[in-house]
Order: sequence, then C-alpha cells, then structure tokens
Amino acid sequence: MKILIVDDQRSGRRTLRQILAALDEVEVIEAVGLDDAMAAVERSAPDLLLLDVRLSDDPRDRGGLEILRRVRASGRSTPALMVTSVSELSEIREAMRLGAQDYVLKDELCPEMLLPIIEGQRERLLLKGEVVRLRERVDRTFGTKALLGSSAGMERVRRIIERVAESNKTVLIRGETGSGKEMVARALHEMSSRRGEPFVAVNCSALPGTLIESLIFGHERGAFTGAEKRMRGQLELAGAGTILLDEIAEMPGELQAKLLRVVEDRRFRPLGAESEIPLRARVLAATHVDLEKRISEGRFREDLFYRLNVVTVHVPSLAERDADLIELLLAFSAELPRKLRYTDDAIAWLVRRPWPGNVRELRNVVERLGLLADDDLIDVPTLEELARERPVVDATAEIDRLARALLALPERLGSKLRVIERAVLHHAIESCGGNKAAAARLIGVDRKMLERRWDRHTGEEPPSSRRMSMPTPIAGRHLGEEPPSSRRHTPANGTRHLGEELSGSRNQTPANLPRYVGEEAPTTRRQVLPPGHDDA
Repeated sequence: MKILIVDDQRSGRRTLRQILAALDEVEVIEAVGLDDAMAAVERSAPDLLLLDVRLSDDPRDRGGLEILRRVRASGRSTPALMVTSVSELSEIREAMRLGAQDYVLKDELCPEMLLPIIEGQRERLLLKGEVVRLRERVDRTFGTKALLGSSAGMERVRRIIERVAESNKTVLIRGETGSGKEMVARALHEMSSRRGEPFVAVNCSALPGTLIESLIFGHERGAFTGAEKRMRGQLELAGAGTILLDEIAEMPGELQAKLLRVVEDRRFRPLGAESEIPLRARVLAATHVDLEKRISEGRFREDLFYRLNVVTVHVPSLAERDADLIELLLAFSAELPRKLRYTDDAIAWLVRRPWPGNVRELRNVVERLGLLADDDLIDVPTLEELARERPVVDATAEIDRLARALLALPERLGSKLRVIERAVLHHAIESCGGNKAAAARLIGVDRKMLERRWDRHTGEEPPSSRRMSMPTPIAGRHLGEEPPSSRRHTPANGTRHLGEELSGSRNQTPANLPRYVGEEAPTTRRQVLPPGHDDA
C-alpha cells in the first residue's frame, strides 16, 4: 500500500511516518507543496493521500484542498484523509465535498486515532481490488472475452452482443450443437445492466411438456395432483434478469401458444393462479435446428418464430472458423494444471481433424489429453491414441446384425417385430427422460406417431385375457396400424395386434399360433357370434 504524506512542516511529516511504521507492507512517500504533491501522484499513483489543509505560513493558504481538487479533476478516485491543525468546520466540509473520506486534527494525532482509519482504508482497497479481479474473471468466463477467436464470424457475434446487450428485445441464438450458444446468451446478460440479476437457463428438451409448463410458469397449491405447495416458475425466479429458453424448437405446441402470449403481453399466469404476474426478465431463445423447416412441417408456430426473431445471432461452427482452432487450443490448454505443448505436426493433425461437436468437443479433447497423456509434449501418436475421431458405424451392417439376432429369438415370444418396436420405444423415451418429443426425434418419427404406438403397447392387456373375434385378413397392414372401424374387435381391447397369439380350443385357432403379415383367415374357423344369435 502506497501512502502519500503532504505537509509543509518536516516535523509533521516525521510524526506521520513514525506512526505508519507500525503497519506492514506500507510504502510512504513525502511531498512538501502543491507541485511536489501532484508530481508524486503522477509518478507513484498512491493508494491513500494524507493531506494538510494549509501548506504554507499564509493563513489563507488552502493547498491541501487544491491538491484534492486537482486529483479529482484528473479522474482519480484516490481516497484522502485530512490531517490538519485547522479546526474550522468550513474547510473540513469542503474537503468532504471534494471526496475526502475522513479527517484527524493534529492536536489529537496518535496511533490509536490514525491507524484504525488507515486499516479501514486498506481493507476497502483490498475489497475493491478483489471486486475488479472477480469482474475480470466473470468477463473472461461469461462476457465477450469468453468468446474466443478472432475470425470474422466471431467478431460479428461480439459486435451484435455489444449493440443489443442493453435492449429488452428478444434474441434468437442459432448455431450447431457445441458451438457456444449458451455462452452468447450469458455474454448478453453480463454485458447489460442486468448482470446483477439472475441468469436462468431452461432446457426445453429435457422434460416432458407438462413439467416444462410448470417449470416455466410455476403453479399454485392444488393446481394439479401432487401440487402440495406453491412453486415459483423460472419466469418469476429470473426477476429482472435474463431467461434463456434453450432448445426452443422442442417445446410442445400448446406451450408455444402460451409463450407467444407471454412475449407479446409481458405477463404470465402460473398454473391455477387467479391473477397474472408481470414479466420483468429479458427472454432469449436458442436452437440448433432449422426452424423454418419445422414451421413448414407444422411443428413450430410461425407467429412465435417472428416474435422471437427480433434479433438473430448466428454462432458459427468450428468448421466455419477453423482459423480460430489454434487460439482455442492454446486457451483451453492454459486452463489445465499441467502445461501441455504441441508439436507442429500435432497442431496440423488437429486442424485437419473434423470437429462435429464443435468447440465443446475440442475442449473435451484438450481436457482428455491433460488427464491421460504420458508426456507434456503432445505429438501425433498421442493424438492418434487419445483424440482420434470415433469411426462412423456402418448403419446397414449394424441393422443386419440386429435383424439376425432378433430372428434367432425363441418363437414363443410371438411377434418379434412387436417385441423390437416396444423395446425401441421404451429405451428412447427412457433415455430422453420421458420427453416424447425428444424421443420421437431420436427415433426419427413424428411425435404423434410415437405417442399412438406407445399407447398401444402400454394399453394392451395380457393375451390370456383377450377374447378373439373371427380373424380377418391383414395383408398389407403395417406395424401398429389401427384396424378399420368396420372390422369387429375383441371385447377386451378392441385392437388386433401383429403377432398376437390365439388361445382356447373351441371356435378359435390352436394356441401359440402367431399371425403374420399376409396370412389369410382360415375358412375352417367358426365365427364367434354375438350373444343371443342363433347359430343355425
């Protein structure tokens, strides 16, 4: 800590120096007059000023106040402490107006009076420095400085962020998976005056539609079964901060309509609530899919798209900014506990390698090298072992292998097509956390088709409890297709399934005989007639 003492009397400077000697890590600088003090300020940039109000024998001299006035005029906020023999309140009030933090009269000067004030100023100085360092760390982590790269695409992203950060308008962030969409959203938040408010991110593809609605809007107690207490939604928890709706394309259609009303009116109603709550947070949305294609397919609302698309930020993929790869590589390596170095051939190998996972995949590879590499010098053999791109699986060969394994299953399982369909649906929905929209996307079918087929599997009864009507030809029927309304259905569940077994010995086919596509109904079977019908 640097302390500048300004006093025209040598004895006064000596007394202050002796008192300050009791403090650790303090550098004392002395000045006699106005010009000497200003030169010391410019040269040494002290952390604290100890100023005497009068710097000469002239009773009208107010040199200490002039020093303080010039320091403030130069834009410095250096704290000042007035040490003076002048007891008039007018000079003390003037010093306080100019930014002095405290004052001590020379008649009362002693270590017990001065040192606590100095220690308090040092603590505030340390806290201020800590705040500055934390602010810089936040900027490097979440601000525009966190968006590494000097390519034209990244420069354009940073310019847009700086221009729209203070706006309250919605922003649509688009880009491939792993390109850094959430970092752009956080940069928009940190660059705005909302930085002191919460930043809330909601992944719309991680939860089923009903849970997403409760999560975003909140609910009142008793709004639905299991709502035992009031829960504030993310729109309310965000306060006056920022809410990011990530993977907005996976939001269910009915929830899209409600979100459109929220964005337009800036008000929302929790589930079961009687009154609306004003929306104070800024809304950001992000997606990696082609929204225009979703709109043409009827899976995303066009009016919501135009409402969110006030400003679009396109985050370039790593393939579009390959010139930034070396900069990203060195930046990620610098964050590791060990200091990795790369040969020229290794860097060239990394540049040639495709990065389908974009920046996220590159960071993961660097972290893997930091954990598993034997040497700090990374060469091509090390990259071949630890960072080689996963080979693309031959889909046709894999499907053929699965088909052969399926056909080898015992015949007692019945329809093997039905078994594999149920297994695929079950594992897809389970791996997506119950989100049927994400499961449908994973399988490659429409969500409604997935729901229809899943309902058929979960709603069927055990084969032993079913009563079968007269079999009908099913040639050309597809897996999971509903039977025509003109067909007679079983009283149990009303639907004939592919591969369903028939039980019983009278008026039915032999047990354990599966039905196959294209099988004709046997002419020898007797039709099961309705009760009361005379079987002539």
